[in-house]
Amino acid sequence: MIFIALVVIYFIALISLGVYAHKKTKKTPEDYFLANRSFGPIILLFTMAATNFSAFTFLGFAGNAYKTGLGQYGIMGFGTAIMAIMFYVIGKKVWKLGKEKGYITPPELIGDRFNSYGLRLLFMTVMVVFTIPYLATQAIGAGIIIHSMSGFGVQIGAIVTMIVIMLYVLYGGMRGSGWTDVIQGIIMILAMALAVVIIAINLGGFEAANTAAYNSNPDLFIRPGGNEYFLPQIWFSFMLLWIFADPMFPQIFSRFYTAKDEKSLKTSMILYPVVVSFLFLFPVLIGVWAHTPQAAEVLNISQPDQVLPEMVKNFAGPVYAFVMIGALAALMSTADSQLLSLSTMLSRDLPFKKFKISEIVIGKLLIVALSIFAIIYVISGYDSSKGIMGTLVSTTFSGLAVLCPTTIAALYWKRATKHGCIASIIIGEVSVFLFQYEILPTYGFLSAIWGVLIAIVVLVIVSCLIKTE
Repeated sequence: MIFIALVVIYFIALISLGVYAHKKTKKTPEDYFLANRSFGPIILLFTMAATNFSAFTFLGFAGNAYKTGLGQYGIMGFGTAIMAIMFYVIGKKVWKLGKEKGYITPPELIGDRFNSYGLRLLFMTVMVVFTIPYLATQAIGAGIIIHSMSGFGVQIGAIVTMIVIMLYVLYGGMRGSGWTDVIQGIIMILAMALAVVIIAINLGGFEAANTAAYNSNPDLFIRPGGNEYFLPQIWFSFMLLWIFADPMFPQIFSRFYTAKDEKSLKTSMILYPVVVSFLFLFPVLIGVWAHTPQAAEVLNISQPDQVLPEMVKNFAGPVYAFVMIGALAALMSTADSQLLSLSTMLSRDLPFKKFKISEIVIGKLLIVALSIFAIIYVISGYDSSKGIMGTLVSTTFSGLAVLCPTTIAALYWKRATKHGCIASIIIGEVSVFLFQYEILPTYGFLSAIWGVLIAIVVLVIVSCLIKTE
């Protein structure tokens, strides 16, 4: 009951903040969708971090660490920290062009660079199609948390959470999303730090917990890890995957536009790896500690994503409810950003202007429509056997990573052409499908890496062979 009471209070607070942000937001697309490009370094850091820390940060990391071991921290913590370099390489140019030319969406920049509405629509379509599963997994993660802590059905928790997210995004726009991200970012950092400390104490301390887990399953502490997962191909694949995929999340790309100035962007990118390097270790440790005899006696785990909620419920003592609110904060801060970025693209990049309806009104209608679509996906489309992280790697991350070569070319390669970019995206996505479903051999690498490699080769060859008229 304590958890449910905190959830209700938390949800009401988020909706209230969205309503307050609504009062501060002007009725212009730039203010509603981008908070008038006014985020300084602190808000930008928190909104970037909170947006990128999601259900897979709390649930997916712990679940994968439970299966494969401490190596999960290497590919996630180190790999994601390096990704901040790409944030700045892409983000600096995106911010500058957005400020100069008034861009609001990622496809708008790409389409204008190559003077191609077809490319703009293709870029938007890929972003939308591959982000919707990511959006839905946030609601699914909320359902898992609420079910674990209260007994309510997973779908009920997911649907209620999605409705709450829809409401405060509908009211507050980017300003509301950014403000709630700061609060949610602080909550999730404090919650995860508390969780790992208190669980360690209840397991006899950090050294005792690690020793017990090692004695139970030493494979979790050495390469190639549990299930012999961390082969060199997998390490290499994940290191590259975050570099190519994460800047292509529309919710991240859109935030490059919101920076107040270049200094804000640079400062947030310098601090981002610091936050990632310690925060990502916590769920990995908790996942590994679930193998201790003390934990194994009491845990009831039917799927990997339940590891962290079960560990918190059994070993976090009186703060368990707050810790799981932190997990909700992580996934909701991602979902609200995704919902807003998707509605922004669809309202601005599709030809709605001919209907002479306010862009903001269209955006709000799309927020409702996308929320309903995500709820339908929750009800009918989630494969729990893969877990949240497996679902994302096989869908969202792979599909969006293919867009990175086109984005880099648009920003830095003057000889790139629209034909090269269109061919790169289409053939890259087809190749991801062929590798993902093992129609072509992957040789141990993730399908996304082959997709990106092929996309680069196609972009260069076609751009050199077919010149834009």
